Amino acid sequence: MRDTAILLLNLGGPVNLDQVEPFLAALFGDRDLIKLPGPAWLQGPFSTLIAKLRAPGARGRYAEIGGGSPLLRESAFQASALRAALRAQGRHEPVKLCFRYAAPRASGLLRALKRDGIRKLVPVTLYPHDCRATTGSSLRELALEAAKAGLEVLPGVDHYATDPDYLDSLEAPLRAALQELPHATVIFSAHSLPLRQIEAGDPYEKEIHATRDAIMARIGEIPGGYLLAYQSRTGPVKWLEPPLKTVLKAMGGKDVIVVPMSFVSEHIETLHELDIEYRHVARAAGIRTYRRVAAPGIDPAYIRCLARRVLEVLP
Repeated sequence: MRDTAILLLNLGGPVNLDQVEPFLAALFGDRDLIKLPGPAWLQGPFSTLIAKLRAPGARGRYAEIGGGSPLLRESAFQASALRAALRAQGRHEPVKLCFRYAAPRASGLLRALKRDGIRKLVPVTLYPHDCRATTGSSLRELALEAAKAGLEVLPGVDHYATDPDYLDSLEAPLRAALQELPHATVIFSAHSLPLRQIEAGDPYEKEIHATRDAIMARIGEIPGGYLLAYQSRTGPVKWLEPPLKTVLKAMGGKDVIVVPMSFVSEHIETLHELDIEYRHVARAAGIRTYRRVAAPGIDPAYIRCLARRVLEVLP
């Protein structure tokens, strides 16, 4: 249908170092993602201050992975692969990226789509696990901007934690790593979430457990066993545990395979946090071999997951 567009929802990231501070301000300004103490009107000024304080360190980390986030490029590859898969099935809807904290943002994107004759939107999340802080926040912003633009948001693809094709995209590279390191301990690493959000009913932790359990059932028992840990926590509040850093410090003398379970593309939390920061932690802890499995990216199984689910919801 030529009046319908498919929107791939993701976080976004700064494509160069000049964009780091405004990106952080947008990130910390979202109360769905990080609810700072105090009334809602203080979130904006607080987020601006926090972004200014954190920007120098963040710029240094982005500089170490090439001078910016590769998320725009990675997501564009995924959009192109999904577009090709849909066209092979006779569907020609445009597939566009819609980021939450960096361009292309919903407001400008929807105005451009409306000028092109688009009237309906099908959101498709690039977050596999249902979470109010990620997909939920993106969908709320999309609904607001769509109402302003006079566009209709149709039911879309909002999670797929145990989709068989998504699981295939995690299982295959893990099996390959285990062939090389058969006695390794597999550590599933997921982005952490403040505990109060889980206690308020967010389904994220249950979805993470569902993916972990499904992969373990597929692989079966292994000599080194499986662990689940959480990364990317920030601030003084209580987060989901155990922290990945703590888990790694107890793995001295072992081989370790880290599976970035909640990420479908390479960005700062895989390329820097896992590949640089935690590799240093592993080395200091005496871990014998530290192996990190690649994110799904444009793995054919992952693209099949997205394409099949999009075909199920398209008008």
